[in-house]
Amino acid sequence: MQRFSRNSEAGVVVHRPIGWRSPGKVSMIEAHLLRYALAAAESGSFSRAADQFRVKQSTLSKRIRYLEQRLGVSLFTRSTQGVSPTPNGARFLERARSIISELDLLATESFAATRGEIGSLRIGFSGSLSCGELRLLLDEFRREVPDVEIDALEGDRQHLLDALDRARIDVAIVPGDAPESHGQSLSLWGEPVSVAVPIAHPLLDLDRLYWTDLRTMTFVVTSADPGPQLAAIIASRLSGPSLRPRIIRQAVSRESLQSFVGPSTVAVLAGMHRFAGEGIVVRAIHDAFGQTHLEQSIHWRDPNDNPAAHRFLALVARRHGRAWPLRSAQEGRHARGRA
Repeated sequence: MQRFSRNSEAGVVVHRPIGWRSPGKVSMIEAHLLRYALAAAESGSFSRAADQFRVKQSTLSKRIRYLEQRLGVSLFTRSTQGVSPTPNGARFLERARSIISELDLLATESFAATRGEIGSLRIGFSGSLSCGELRLLLDEFRREVPDVEIDALEGDRQHLLDALDRARIDVAIVPGDAPESHGQSLSLWGEPVSVAVPIAHPLLDLDRLYWTDLRTMTFVVTSADPGPQLAAIIASRLSGPSLRPRIIRQAVSRESLQSFVGPSTVAVLAGMHRFAGEGIVVRAIHDAFGQTHLEQSIHWRDPNDNPAAHRFLALVARRHGRAWPLRSAQEGRHARGRA
């Protein structure tokens, strides 16, 4: 016959078997206790396990006994030949091994994340990723940190700078400068400006093509970036008291500009050394100072707590021989606190 005890909980009489114990919660178990127990099981000896951690055997033995007391179960059978897991201990150690493995993986991934070796880089750009310095940068970045996912956003200059202000992207690479309100920026490189002309055009007979050679031509650029910046370059090189260049803006991709190239019309491009299109030739264009370039600037939020962004900007700095004044968000808060 089973005997019961009476306990009152919240005004209710509860009948429980004599000797019944509430399954209390085991308080947090330190990871090093699990490591001690696993080392003892794998080596079959408290002494050899202690040597692995450079602690005294008595210290490790006491810590494992403490673990057993907290669990309320014997983990090891002890003898003069060493130690071996009990059936309960074997089940416990199997779970402990999985937990330690997950903890080690978590530590490894966390360390990699702080170094910008994993995670994601949200980058905004105008134009094309098929060529130019940005393509070279991204190729090198992928080789350096292949586990970082690149999340790219293509758009015009204002759209990208707004996205940067709203923290939707980490960095933006756009033609021209940006107002100071859009974080930090540096101008680091220029993309070569070129023109696309028909393959049999007389302009191709010239050894070097200058803007003045194009003064009678009609220029076609994209409505989207970098079209407006290229239009400004054309106007600055060819406008005069009696001359105003004819510039047509088309709402098409840079690749589609080839459809508008003809005997009296050239497409003006930036950063495109190759231009797909049958019967089309791309030539660099020069002014009195050499080949014309369209300045590119990189913009970022300061502070920024994305380690992958730090890693990318450090790569940009190395490639262009610049020191990078980038702070983390925590450093930024400290700086504002000191101000």
